[in-house]
Parts: sequence; C-alpha cells; structure tokens
Amino acid sequence: MSTITAADAIKQIQAILHVAEDGLIGPKTLQELTTLSALPESADWPGGGAVRNDEGWHSVKASSFADAADVAAFRKCKAEGGGDTYCFGRGDNGIGKWGDDCATGSGPACALPPEDWATWGGKARKKKVRVRVLGREVICELRDTMPHRANITNGAGIDLNPDAVAALGLRPPLMIAAEWQWAD
Repeated sequence: MSTITAADAIKQIQAILHVAEDGLIGPKTLQELTTLSALPESADWPGGGAVRNDEGWHSVKASSFADAADVAAFRKCKAEGGGDTYCFGRGDNGIGKWGDDCATGSGPACALPPEDWATWGGKARKKKVRVRVLGREVICELRDTMPHRANITNGAGIDLNPDAVAALGLRPPLMIAAEWQWAD
C-alpha cells in the first residue's frame, strides 16, 4: 500500500484548485475551497486563475440577501413583535433602501456599502453594476444599501439578490469571491 504525506495531499488539492502547489493551506487555497463549496454539484470548475482583475474592478466577497428563507425569517421575527433593527439581524424584508423589490422574481439586484455609491447621490438608485463570479457575469441594479464598511461583520463587499445569484449559476445562501464595477 502506498502512502501519501499530508503536504503531498495538500499539493494535489491545490493542483485541482489551480492555486500555487506549495503544500500550505493559505488564504488563496481557503478562498478557492470556499468558492468550490458554494457551487452546485453539476457546475463547471474554472479554477482560481479564471478571474482576472481589470482596472475598475473591485475584488470583494459577495453574500446573498432577500432569498425566500431570508424574507421568511424577517417576517416571522416581525410577527413575533420584533423591531426592524432586531429583525434585520435575523433576515431581510426584500425591500431595498429606495423602496424597490429585491426578492426572487424582481430581476438581478445588488446592495453596496454607502462608501461605494455615495458619490452618485440621488442617482445611485438603480445604477447598473457588473458583477463577476467564477468567470460568469451579471448586470445588476443597485437597489439596496449595505452597512458602512466599518460595520460589516461578515466581510462581504456586495450583496446579491436571488435573481443575481441564479444568473451566476449559484444558489443562496452564499459567501463567494467576486468582483464588481459600475456598468454605466
């Protein structure tokens, strides 16, 4: 029976992930494993080198919001007498900052921290945002806001609604490496 060392096993996994085969589980290996774990079982795996970083792209983590479970959790919390602030910690109401529908069936939408959209002022609402995940792209409308960056606890830099997640061939809930840029 042949044996394999832990370092060799890590290198084999890294080869599959298309990251440096150094035998160390560092941030890039962990990022690609996280990305892989968020994919549906039948999805193609383009690997870590598939996503380039062009000028104007912001490299962030993308999370999902306003999916059916998120909206149900928010509504349940409200029905039990919870206040908005408390219930937003449990789910999402599916309604964006400017009153726009963000739930399933409303079309691809996203939320960004105020630091990213504040320069647009009143013109930020429904501004087009190009999002890239695993080499796939979707154009979203900015319909909601995230907390200020200093108050984001999950490390996300963009939130994607269920239609944006589906357009990327993924499923909520998720936390995945992504890039975004203004599309208009």
